[in-house]
Amino acid sequence: MKETSQIDTVIPKNYTVFNCHTHTFTIDHVPNQFGKQLIPLLYQVVTMKVVKWYYLNLTYRNNTYKRFTHTYKKVRNLFLDILKFTVVLYWLYTLILFFFHWFFKMLVNILALSNLFSQQSKEAYRRFRTLGRYATYSKQGQSKVFDLLEKTYDSNTKFVVLPMDMDYMEAGKPIANYMQQLDELLHITTNNPNLLPFVFVDPRRISDTYFNTMEFSYEKYVKRNLSKQNFHGIKLYPALGYYPFDKNLIETYKFAQANQIPIITHCIEGTVFYRGKKKKDWNYHPILKYTKKVEEGPIPMPLPQTKNYDYTTNFTHPLNYHCLLDKDLLSEYLGEDIDLSKLKICLAHFGGTKEWNRYTEDNWNNYNNNISHRSLDDYNSSPIKNTLTHGSVRTIWWNASWLSIIYDLMIRYENLYTDISFMIYNEELFPLLKYLLLDEKVNKKILFGTDFYVVSQKKTEKAIFQNLRSYIGEESFYLISHQNPKRFLSTTFKKY
Repeated sequence: MKETSQIDTVIPKNYTVFNCHTHTFTIDHVPNQFGKQLIPLLYQVVTMKVVKWYYLNLTYRNNTYKRFTHTYKKVRNLFLDILKFTVVLYWLYTLILFFFHWFFKMLVNILALSNLFSQQSKEAYRRFRTLGRYATYSKQGQSKVFDLLEKTYDSNTKFVVLPMDMDYMEAGKPIANYMQQLDELLHITTNNPNLLPFVFVDPRRISDTYFNTMEFSYEKYVKRNLSKQNFHGIKLYPALGYYPFDKNLIETYKFAQANQIPIITHCIEGTVFYRGKKKKDWNYHPILKYTKKVEEGPIPMPLPQTKNYDYTTNFTHPLNYHCLLDKDLLSEYLGEDIDLSKLKICLAHFGGTKEWNRYTEDNWNNYNNNISHRSLDDYNSSPIKNTLTHGSVRTIWWNASWLSIIYDLMIRYENLYTDISFMIYNEELFPLLKYLLLDEKVNKKILFGTDFYVVSQKKTEKAIFQNLRSYIGEESFYLISHQNPKRFLSTTFKKY
């Protein structure tokens, strides 16, 4: 029997592919002390400037270094040729070299040096290495990075490029600040019609420029350039130290909802997070409450983490978007009647590999067994409690997989999407992804994105793109790379 397709139209031969999650920012846009809280003590030595200098001067992309290594190899080979005339010396040299190689490997294995570093430190090293590789293109800037990305795909592919405002993450200053990064991105966009830049919105930048004596308001700047289609959407990154329902974002949200502006927000654990000290009011969730004692009633949910990597995930947690999109929760928090339930927002990275594994490994709780191909009516009328209908918000916050939560959020809210960026380097997740793409409740809410060039620390862009496309099949790929992105990216100012 022929399998029913989830796509009703015939797939065009050369359709436009939309990669909805890419980056072109360079090492110059990363705060100098990026390693703070990741590599204690060393972060003041291993700075972004040092990483950049190393890759510019001590790698094979540097001509001086190439000449030096070439000369070294010539001298070494000449030395070996001379030793070959005296067989005894040649073999003695070979044995000594073998011994030192063997001794070094034994020492590394015995000491297990890799165990001395945390998982976060290892991730930071991989991030430094990735940034460093692209440091060699610092003279050409973002245009060169985008050129490398564009050449991987067919000529009619379009790319959503997401800038990063890391000026407020308390990790020192970058060589080029965020506004310089943004100006450069807008400049290269004029010559690249396939580049669709978003604008980064940080509530602290909005607040800092609200009463600016020079009459520059970042909020007005964002709205004006979105209206002119200089930017095609908004980028958020709550892990840098704020909740997505921050009061300074509300007016921008109202504008975005009224004009169907797409928003892409970070929703995965990672190495880019706030590096400063935890504030007292971050010890409790601003909106979510739970009942400890019935007679006392609901109290704010405690968030006791103390390490930056741990507590900044509180800002990124997908339940925060339930707080943003649920009219009652948001209105109570703001003290006025506001409904943002129609915001068009994409929770990027679908929660991440760790949370997908968390879902598949938990076979005991209903809130981590909610993914199914049941009809929408059947799913909503089921007496079994899922992540948004479970009685204890505290249980869901700490125990439910972010995959489960995002799945239910997509079902609950009309304009909530997700993308599969970064996590798709892991091909072990492909079977579950394919299963989700056959689920009619959510498959029109999933977007193709890779997280170039950040994901290159795991696998090359072409490998990710080609492996995914061949595994899920052309119908599903057409859905997530063309149909869904066109709907997500369309605004009142432009239709795709």
